Amino acid sequence: MIGNLPAEPAGFVGRADEREHVAALLGRARLVTLTGAAGVGKSRLARRVAADAHRRFPDGVWLVELSSIGDPRDLVPLVAETLYTGDGDAPDDPDAAALAARIGGRRMLLVLDTCEHLPAACAELVGSLLEGCPGLRVLTTGREPLDAPGEHVVSVLPLVGDAVTLFAERAVATVPDFVLDAANRPQVVRLCEELDGIPLAIELAAARLRALSVQDISARLPDRFRLLSRAETGTGEGRHRTLRTAIGWSHELCEPRERLLWARLSVFSHGFERETAEEVCAGDTLSRGDVFALLARLVEKSVLLREGDRYRLLHAVRDYGAERLRELGEEEVTRDRHRDAYLRLARRAEAEWTGPAQLDWARRMAEELPNFLAALDHSLARDPRIAVELAGTLWPLWIACGRHREGRRCLDRALAASGRPTPHRVKALWAAAWVEARHFDVRRARTRMEECRRGPGADVWGAHAAAVVALAAGDDEDAARRFDGVLAARGGAGPAWLLGRSPACVLSQAGLALARSGGGRARDVLDDAMWRSALTGDRWSRSVAHHGLAVLAWENGDPAAAAEHNREALRLCRDLGDLAGALAGFEVQAWLSAAAGRGGLAATLLGAVEGLGASTGIRLEEAPYWGARHSTCAEIARGLVGGPSFRTALAEGAALDLGAAYRRALGDPPKEGVCLTPRESQVAELIADGLSNRELAERLMIAERTADTHVENILAKLRMSSRVQIAAWVAVRRSARR
Repeated sequence: MIGNLPAEPAGFVGRADEREHVAALLGRARLVTLTGAAGVGKSRLARRVAADAHRRFPDGVWLVELSSIGDPRDLVPLVAETLYTGDGDAPDDPDAAALAARIGGRRMLLVLDTCEHLPAACAELVGSLLEGCPGLRVLTTGREPLDAPGEHVVSVLPLVGDAVTLFAERAVATVPDFVLDAANRPQVVRLCEELDGIPLAIELAAARLRALSVQDISARLPDRFRLLSRAETGTGEGRHRTLRTAIGWSHELCEPRERLLWARLSVFSHGFERETAEEVCAGDTLSRGDVFALLARLVEKSVLLREGDRYRLLHAVRDYGAERLRELGEEEVTRDRHRDAYLRLARRAEAEWTGPAQLDWARRMAEELPNFLAALDHSLARDPRIAVELAGTLWPLWIACGRHREGRRCLDRALAASGRPTPHRVKALWAAAWVEARHFDVRRARTRMEECRRGPGADVWGAHAAAVVALAAGDDEDAARRFDGVLAARGGAGPAWLLGRSPACVLSQAGLALARSGGGRARDVLDDAMWRSALTGDRWSRSVAHHGLAVLAWENGDPAAAAEHNREALRLCRDLGDLAGALAGFEVQAWLSAAAGRGGLAATLLGAVEGLGASTGIRLEEAPYWGARHSTCAEIARGLVGGPSFRTALAEGAALDLGAAYRRALGDPPKEGVCLTPRESQVAELIADGLSNRELAERLMIAERTADTHVENILAKLRMSSRVQIAAWVAVRRSARR
């Protein structure tokens, strides 16, 4: 092979898609730049692509490594030194024109590695060479683009699936008897995730296996810069022999205000949105407008990753910024601003929770959970009273979005840190009682409830806590009576939906208690809950109401209606992340499957309830109301398929993750790709008849007196499917009716 590409010091792992993509780009573009974070593997990828492509360049593939020079004036001489190797006719003082003349019409690939500290000089040189050399292709690497004409930029991201393979290969090079097996694979996977899939960090960690186990390496990651201090395997390249120097190189290339923002951004955990960054990081020499502009610059320099509407610092980059923040003496004040920003966000989420943006808030709160936890930790150290307020205000995340374990831990810590009787503590105790009730831990729930009822202004809070505890304990008649008392309240302290002004949540809980106890009012209460939740956009209360209607239909011997309502409840729980609701839905679906003679599916779903419950602490099958029916369903399923097959299916279900359990419970979607409730089916038929969205909304409001928000919710779901899909679905439905 003509050129000067060195042999790879170790085997190249993964990145098959990136290699193919970059190679294809080089076939149609004359300048391709690989950008990415420190240690992500830009240089290694460029060299691998160049080696793969050498046959397309009969005049050679030439690598110029630029990290050794700091003066832009040294760029052309270094490139010339490479291209004139062994040529006695090399000029004493080459310039770009001389280089272009040297290359002429030759078909060759020039690789300029590590351009980030010389972007302007590299852009100028590359532009001159490409203009005068028609057969030349240029591949560059750097932490930001050159911004040269005709440049095609490829972002090199951290490894995902190949990270474990890379660790295993480098581990064998370090410790020849290392074997990746079922016992250590979960630990290696976690370690690679903690290292963000950065190849440099993975290789440096693997080198530590001479002295440490995988568990020991993970335990020492809080001091990752000392741990990953040198590449003992010899796989490190140049300045990248330590993680700290690799990231420090990026830091040196940043301007002072970019470094300041980087340091302040280090208080965020696992990502943030632009508005929150402006809120937390603006101050002193940085305005909100400055933060907005500097975020873009840090993305361009591969310090920040942008993922949709969110930004993220890799763990090592964040740790480096945190060191700088401490050196600046700004750690406490920046963390105070971070805490205050997330307390405001929690208050806003709670205030808007029962409205049409509920699903957006469920997703946002789940995304921001690491930041909420960081804010809580800081509050516990600085002002536990704020921790109590924050933990209580986040009740939708703990209760409706499946974060029961985190909620229990946060509420316990906050309540233990501050025993002062305040309205915020009353709310936190109410939330804690509800979280324990969702775990079916009635003893702990009752303890929290009793303390809540003794607090100041706790009338409504305590009454609702007592109702949810009764529901968890299986005392459905008492629970229904207590929920009625909450609905009748019009005074005292508590949120609007507890005081009856928007009571879909309490109505749905009351309806569920009535359905389980056989109360004659169950249908009316649940229908009222459905109407109110649709009116406001409260999807979680709607899921509870659907669940209550499913239970009511089951108790009344109507499995078809039970299946319809249960499937809709499960879809809503999946959207929101409601784990306890999902387990209840899997349980009911198991009953329905057994009743339909599908013993294997029933056993699988029962296993999913037990397995997921054991891993999350929600033992539904041991709770009143559920336990006896769970056992009965198991006996029916065992009788349908036989003991060995039942045990196999039960074990298979216990091994399912949540997504797989949802797929089993809901089955395969219709081929048309549209799953609609009866009301949505009506709207779909009107769409298929050619009505515009505006005409549709007007017709529904006139014919059914439906509020705008309900129409918009239905339309939003239908817009996820094309009109062609909807028309096909309606045609099948109408054909079936005929």
